[in-house]
This record gives sequence, C-alpha cells and structure tokens, in this order.
Amino acid sequence: MMPLRAIVRLGWLCIVPLSCAAPRELALPAPAKIFEVLTAPSTAFPVDSSDLIAPFDAQWTWQLVDANGRAIKDPAIQTLASSTALYGATWMVPMIDGDREFLSQGKDDEISLVAVEAPHDQAISYFTPPLILAPSQMHLEELFASSSSMRVDWMDGRGERDRGIGERTARVVRGERIRTPLGEFETMRVETKFEATLRFAKAQRTNTLWVAAGIGVIAEEWRGRVTVMGIPISNDVGTAVRISPITTTKRVSVP
Repeated sequence: MMPLRAIVRLGWLCIVPLSCAAPRELALPAPAKIFEVLTAPSTAFPVDSSDLIAPFDAQWTWQLVDANGRAIKDPAIQTLASSTALYGATWMVPMIDGDREFLSQGKDDEISLVAVEAPHDQAISYFTPPLILAPSQMHLEELFASSSSMRVDWMDGRGERDRGIGERTARVVRGERIRTPLGEFETMRVETKFEATLRFAKAQRTNTLWVAAGIGVIAEEWRGRVTVMGIPISNDVGTAVRISPITTTKRVSVP
C-alpha cells in the first residue's frame, strides 16, 4: 500500500498519497466601472456659463474614480454651494479637492472668479479685476481666454505671500456621451487651463469637464502642479463623477 503523508498547510489538514495540492484561490470579479466615455458620439450643443459652476444652494455628491473608471475612495465627497458676500463675491462653491471658489456673475451672465481659499496650502488668492471664467455661452471649438492681476495672502493674517498674473483659457472640445451611476448623459467636453505666474511660485492646473445641458458638470478630471523657486512642491491628479440625485430643471445660477 502507498504510504500516506499528512501535511498541515495554512491551518488546514490534508492527508493525501505523497502530495497535497494547494487550495485554489477564487478570482474576485473586478469592481464595476462607474464612469465611462462611450464610443457613441454626443450631439453638439452650446454650453451655458450656468452649467459650468454649481449654482447657489446646490448640494452635490462626488465619487473619486481611478484611471479605469472604478471607485477608489470612500466616503463620497459632498459639496454645498452657498450665498456669501465675502471678498465681494456673490456665492461660494466648494471644490472636490477642498479649495473654495468665490464667484460673481456679470450683467451679461459671464461667471468671474473673485477669490480662492486653499486651506491645505493656507493661502487666499485674490483676482483684480475678477478673473472671467466663461462668457454667457460657448460653442463647439470656441476658445475663451482671460487674465487678471493676482495676489496671494496667508490665511492666518500674516499678510501678502506672493503676487503676479493669473491666466485662464476654456475650450469646448467635442460632444461625448458618458455613463455614470446616474445613467447615460449627452455632454460637451470642456477643457480649461489656469496658469499663475508669480514672483516666487508658478502654478498650473488643467481641468476636463463633462457638461450636460441644464444639469451641469457630471464628471471632472484635473491635474495640478505648483513650483516654488523652481522646486516642485505639489502635484494633484484626480477624476470624480457626480453621484447625487440629478434634476433636469434649468437652474438659476445666483441667489
């Protein structure tokens, strides 16, 4: 008779003739994608400035996703846009990365950036005159550019930290149909770029926004880089999708 060998492996007992096969690992299914740009094109439409920025009293919930469109972080990020007169703005919009933008709306419905609070960097940036982010409406392949003087102060009241020029461009690239946990949306892909050239520092940030008419930004991708005296001090990359309930009612942008 063939001898038996008893092998204890990983806490389990296996008695087999001469050999013992390792337990087979079960392959877990990959997490489902919650953000995907579909191959079917979207019909182009004009992009209103009111759809580029969260309106007053909008409470949005965002989920961060990886390069494959799968969720990567819990809990989700919640933002609430609110009315304010701080810095001479009309309303404040929290950003996904933790910054807070203070905005105003002109008589021709253009949206302007008055100031930005960056708590993670203990900085407040002021724009004089306010930096125009977008005209009342943009069309396919249209490029919009603006610039403004920029001053950066310490948030703790220590005074001025740096100053220079802030420049921004926005372009409507193409129509794209996307899929998120809230369904499929016809969107316009809008790409923006911001550059701050200061005495001691330089900052660059690019954003890709997927914008649905009358609904607003459905998904956003960003890349940011800051250097001080030529030395990189921060790099920020991310993608997020809205997962809060969607209303298709056209909204008023300001209180």
